[in-house]
Amino acid sequence: MLKKMTNINDALYILNNLRNEDELELKALWGNKWIEKTIKSLKGKDVLILYGFNDEGNFVPVSMGGFVQMFGQNSLIACVWLLSTNYIYKNKKMFVTELLKQLEQASYKYEIMYNYIYKSNYKAKKWLKKLGFNFNNPKPEGLNLEEGFEFFYKRNNPVN
Repeated sequence: MLKKMTNINDALYILNNLRNEDELELKALWGNKWIEKTIKSLKGKDVLILYGFNDEGNFVPVSMGGFVQMFGQNSLIACVWLLSTNYIYKNKKMFVTELLKQLEQASYKYEIMYNYIYKSNYKAKKWLKKLGFNFNNPKPEGLNLEEGFEFFYKRNNPVN
């Protein structure tokens, strides 16, 4: 089940149960206060939470993500992001189905979707490539990346 975040506790649950790769990425980006800084970055944003089952069979938040429109209200560019727990693997079919659905919907709204990924997040890079994201071009001029991060993007044909 996918819902818009209404409870910060769901985000905290995800952050406290992150996949190791996502945790390393947030620590590299924001240092020791990565949880507080992540929560602060979510304020005022539409965050989608995917719920599934944990190891004990309890219904819990397993991932969160979204599309942040960049460069103004009329822009066709979005920063796409996703953080997930280890429980994503127990809910893989549902996760992939929802991810594909959300990316398809966003492709009608945004011409370009982009972000950057930490060098050790190999699993995410692998599925991002399968979803059509590119890593083959250098980062755009003026975009400053932290060391160890790699820019990725996807071009769409939005319907306006």
